[in-house]
Amino acid sequence: MTAKCTSQNRCSSISCERCARRYSNRVARRILATRPRNLFRIEIDAAVPSLGAFWCWRIEARNWIDHRRRVNRHWRSVGLYSWLSQDRRVRGVIALNALTTDEIETTLGKRWPIILRQIDETVLCRHIDEAVRPPVIWSDGQDQFRYQHRKLAIWPRRTPALIEPHVPPSQNNFIEPMPFLI
Repeated sequence: MTAKCTSQNRCSSISCERCARRYSNRVARRILATRPRNLFRIEIDAAVPSLGAFWCWRIEARNWIDHRRRVNRHWRSVGLYSWLSQDRRVRGVIALNALTTDEIETTLGKRWPIILRQIDETVLCRHIDEAVRPPVIWSDGQDQFRYQHRKLAIWPRRTPALIEPHVPPSQNNFIEPMPFLI
């Protein structure tokens, strides 16, 4: 028998409403820390029959977006955060940043049927909560703890920081000219 979920004793189960709300708040804060622009609610009709098929689909989707990132630099700022639902759809949030909805619909929409609805940052947590609620998220009776096996998170790539070479300070500021032969 499990104890009741309280702030002192969290069950961390995907079937717990309180833990789902805590999880969606935590994920929303992490997404907002990346300063997203053009937030959309996304539904992808992946039609995966099982959790194992979702794992294969997740690899395929990540590879597909990584290929787009190598081809087009605007795809590097895209962030996709989604979870597998009971109806075999993948629901979540996408931050388009530098891309337009037409670019997403013509590329990602050709691969898998998608539905996009624009949302505001202030209601981001509510939309994540709608994707991870206990009646919505995939539940197969086993491994009921944590969301890791049921989610696809593709975070925006950060631009690499330019590292300046370290030049030790010299004793004197005079630099001798190089000798040359005539």
